[in-house]
Amino acid sequence: MAKGAEAFRSIGEAATLIGVAPHVLRYWETQFAALKPMKRPDGRRYYRPGDLDLVAGICALLRDDGLTIRGARKLIDQDRGESVRRRGAAQLAAPALGDAALPDPIPADEERLPMSDDLPRQSAIPMPPSAPLDHAPQPTAWLVRLTQITRHLQQITPADPRWPAVRPVALRLGQAMLRLG
Repeated sequence: MAKGAEAFRSIGEAATLIGVAPHVLRYWETQFAALKPMKRPDGRRYYRPGDLDLVAGICALLRDDGLTIRGARKLIDQDRGESVRRRGAAQLAAPALGDAALPDPIPADEERLPMSDDLPRQSAIPMPPSAPLDHAPQPTAWLVRLTQITRHLQQITPADPRWPAVRPVALRLGQAMLRLG
């Protein structure tokens, strides 16, 4: 039975819902004064709906926008986190990754694109020193999308009727993730 939107969530449930590990939520509590989940006398944390909205908004700022913690903290301080909460609520209200979002498997007889190991390596170009930024580089949205697809593919088991079509994609994705790691 699923919990209602107004239900309190444990740290594990909140972490799963947002897509981070529980220790990340504990760390964010130390970094963001606005994030104060309710704590029981035994020390267990319970996230209220407003806390979940804030956490989802913080996650979007850090992952999607590439802000640093310092930059996110400044943004939260501007309006006591209301804009970040609204963004988080929109993130949580967005539909979850559905079957239509799965990539189509490539037929075996179709020519494949070169893998990263097949491409020639380029030498690193020395970059001039620059001032530290409050805003990190942007290319994190693809990583979030890749993580969502990976989680979705991990939920499909060999007993699932979609397994034969998804298996080649899952294997290629797993190999790519191993090369990145």
